[in-house]
Amino acid sequence: MNTKIILSITAFVIMMSNTLNAQNKSPYTGGNTELVTMPHGAVVNKNLPERLSKVVHESPQVVELGKGVWSLEGFSIANLGVIEGETGLIVYDTGNDNENAREFLKGIRTVTDKPVKTIIYSHSHYVSGGKGLLEGNEEYTVIGHPKVNKNILESGGKGASIPELAPVLEARYYEQFNVYVPSEGADAPFNLSPVPSKDKEFLPVTKTVENEELLEIDGVKIQFFTDYDSDTDDCLMIYLPEKEVVFSNIYWNVYPNLYTLRGSLYRDPTPWMKGLQKIRDLGPKYMFGTHSKAVIGKNEVREAVTYYHDGLAYIYDQTLRRIILGESPDELRHTVTLPEHLAKFSNNQFSYGEESYYAPNIYNYALGWFNGNTMDLNPSHPLHAAQKIVEGFGGKENVIKAILKASEEKDFAWSTQLAGYLYKVFPNDQEVRQITADQLRSMGQLAEAIIPRSWYLGQANALENKTEILHIVLPKPEHILQSEPGTYVNMMRVRIDPEKSINTDQFLVFQFTDIEEQPQFGLHIRNGVAEYVENPSAYYKSQDVLVKVPRALFAAYYAGTIDIEKLLSNPQTSSSIDKSSTLKLLNQFDWFNVDSPVLKLNKV
Repeated sequence: MNTKIILSITAFVIMMSNTLNAQNKSPYTGGNTELVTMPHGAVVNKNLPERLSKVVHESPQVVELGKGVWSLEGFSIANLGVIEGETGLIVYDTGNDNENAREFLKGIRTVTDKPVKTIIYSHSHYVSGGKGLLEGNEEYTVIGHPKVNKNILESGGKGASIPELAPVLEARYYEQFNVYVPSEGADAPFNLSPVPSKDKEFLPVTKTVENEELLEIDGVKIQFFTDYDSDTDDCLMIYLPEKEVVFSNIYWNVYPNLYTLRGSLYRDPTPWMKGLQKIRDLGPKYMFGTHSKAVIGKNEVREAVTYYHDGLAYIYDQTLRRIILGESPDELRHTVTLPEHLAKFSNNQFSYGEESYYAPNIYNYALGWFNGNTMDLNPSHPLHAAQKIVEGFGGKENVIKAILKASEEKDFAWSTQLAGYLYKVFPNDQEVRQITADQLRSMGQLAEAIIPRSWYLGQANALENKTEILHIVLPKPEHILQSEPGTYVNMMRVRIDPEKSINTDQFLVFQFTDIEEQPQFGLHIRNGVAEYVENPSAYYKSQDVLVKVPRALFAAYYAGTIDIEKLLSNPQTSSSIDKSSTLKLLNQFDWFNVDSPVLKLNKV
């Protein structure tokens, strides 16, 4: 028999066997699942609190890692590392906001009275509590990976592969972290703050370091490692050779989040694994983790990083193997699962993200969206397909019957999929919205991981008209002003409305009146396209329109706090052509009102 055929048959048999096994275990498809109610009313899969209780402290703890080194755990979603220097303290991360940092400071004061003088960022998350730790001290150093400042400016550290899409990532961040669910009751968060903090301020990195660079800071020798990424591409691992302590964002309390539902840069498992190998090779006696309980003992550290490494390696290598055997992303979702000996290791639990997300993401990164099956190459528009499916069932009422039947059989994955088709056809039918919400709520309660639970329950609440989910979150004017001057003129490209501008050929130039060196940035609006011109004076086409405006006013316009009319009516703004013509030109760009954001679930 042809080798190719043998491989295909083998892959199919393996795939079908594992798919059935995986489905039998899934809580979404009738697997044995027990729900419990938390003290604040949240209804959750019993596995979630049971698994997390093994790796998360019930109350804040200050754990000593040798003389003059501490791990502050259980104060927040992330831990804080503290290193005592000769005159002050070196902290590893700062917390999620200043309020969080002040709680950390209380823990610090139980072991030392020295002031915080040096901040080291593990990566571009948990970098907004520096002011709360410094207690007014204005003489400090912030050390970080060379990419941190740029990543914060472009996407708030959320890892936008395309900076123009940062507003979408920010909105999806809200869905991920329980912004759209009540603080009490069945839909309440399990353990993540439901409200984004406003008391936060990023202190930029003042000193970047290179891989394996060794420095002495306030009498403490610290070696820095920049080559080992995890959930961001700006991770900084440090090692204290004289104290045998390693600090990193490499070893977590749960299985690594190789894909986040909010969207981000591709999270490559290979440097993550190499970071774990590096920790093992350093042979530390103590290991601090941004998210994990500290590990104490050389053998204990070696064993922990080995199990964690092997969990990553198994998912990654078996994903590649099964792609070679011919499996598609949807099949990989069901077949690539950790074996028992790795799954039972406490830090390999899937309580943050779900196991089924990771293999399809690796496939998409490697091969793109096409699964190799030509039947999926040119599908119908989703609305058309949904209409045909509803029609094929015999209409709305029959689909509802099928949904309720699947729900009664606890096949919630199928009932939710059916509800999705029905909702797409009848998005404003409240009966349909409620049935869809019921399926999402069931999925959320059954979820064994925190992130999907938030998404399911938030959208259930939106369908019941209890909340409105933002599709984008606009940048704040102060954030725009922190970026390079031409950045957001450039980003206006993606706001051009092709229908309004299809017959336009004009070169629009903005001149920022409060900038002396290179104050001009242009957009050549050309038949539905807006080409960014960084240096208008060197462009082949002469400017047609020059708008002079202070950067702060432009930032307010871009951020949606003032509209075009207010921008042009301000006495600090002037145009080389009449106001009505300038208004007509600028109206060819989308403008979003910060007080009336775009909604997601009210759109088909």
